[in-house]
Amino acid sequence: MVVSTTTFFYHFIILVMKTKQLRIGKYVIINELPILFPLEIVHSDVVPNAQSAGFFVLRVTTYDVDVYCWGESTSLNVQSNQAHDARIIKEFMSNISEVSHRFGSSTKSGVQSGLKANSPS
Repeated sequence: MVVSTTTFFYHFIILVMKTKQLRIGKYVIINELPILFPLEIVHSDVVPNAQSAGFFVLRVTTYDVDVYCWGESTSLNVQSNQAHDARIIKEFMSNISEVSHRFGSSTKSGVQSGLKANSPS
């Protein structure tokens, strides 16, 4: 269950980044790390506890990520820490974007080179 949930959240984040549009969703912050997920999922179905939780709006552009957080999770009984949570999510999204760009192009060329190098002659 954890692997499929983690995979789902990862693909949700990548989808948000690739569409470069305005996105609204829910989030929880645990140990200064955000978990972002669609509105249809209840906060307490994602985690039993969180340091903060609420709703977010993301606007992803080619050069930047704008984040606004608000609200609370009634299922976890936790408030959002708007400015702090927005900063954490923005840093997280920026790091994923940077890693995605680095590994996206190098992985394709690395895999092709590796297959050629490991192929029997």
